[in-house]
Amino acid sequence: MRTTLTALCLALAAGTAQAEGTVAWTLDGFTMPESVAADPASGMLYVSNMGKDPMAKDGDGYIARITADGKLDKADWVTGLDGPKGMDVVGTRLYVADIDQLVEIDTTTGQVTNRYPAAGAKLLNDVAAAPDGRVFVSDTLDAAIYMLDAGELSLFVQDAAMLGGANGLLVTGGTLLVADLGDLSGGFENIKPGPVVEVDLVTKAMTLYGADGPVGMLDGIELDGAGGVLLTDNIQGKLLNLKPGGIATEVAAVGSGAADLEVLPEQGLAVIPVTPANQIVAVKID
Repeated sequence: MRTTLTALCLALAAGTAQAEGTVAWTLDGFTMPESVAADPASGMLYVSNMGKDPMAKDGDGYIARITADGKLDKADWVTGLDGPKGMDVVGTRLYVADIDQLVEIDTTTGQVTNRYPAAGAKLLNDVAAAPDGRVFVSDTLDAAIYMLDAGELSLFVQDAAMLGGANGLLVTGGTLLVADLGDLSGGFENIKPGPVVEVDLVTKAMTLYGADGPVGMLDGIELDGAGGVLLTDNIQGKLLNLKPGGIATEVAAVGSGAADLEVLPEQGLAVIPVTPANQIVAVKID
């Protein structure tokens, strides 16, 4: 499993393209950056860095802190993680998916305050918090979503048919939107594009968010502020826009390995890690 994922990252690096679109700023110097999360309290952005091997428990993963205008604030804000990926902020807590555990970090001190193991998890990938305090985390390689509730992390839903390749997460209203990396049954080398799936947080019923059919090899998902969502297509390296029941349209090309984005509505920016380029790219959006 580790070998195939690392091979995918290396393959992406070989095909990395330059960003095409209205780029506000870029920032280099990361180590396989995977996710960007905004802290509403401080205005800072957190960047997860997976280190040399995204699946190795080697302690070389870390989180950097940068400003919303693309300046490095602190490269080693949190160290000693393994392969940190998706993140979300809840009050003064940053929750980070780290291979097979959800890590809780105090944003005021940068100290790890808790670790929640996900029994049986294969690749925890993205994190999304609900207004009621629940925190959801996807397991891309096991078609599963876990839920942290009242200090307990447990399996929320698992469905190979609908959630195979579950990656990016977004809570909106009473639903959880899941951006699907794609059908991984044939291995990463033969990945097939996936859809965006809508999961009812009460009934757990699942429906497609866009028109029938695949959307892309999806990674991050965020609201676009206009009734739809912005998505990153990891393999194609594109920023996409998708409306309910619609067909995805391209907003910008940022390079192969476009990962878990953050949207800054006030600045009109989508901030996107480009993993193999070890770069963060901020693209202007309408």
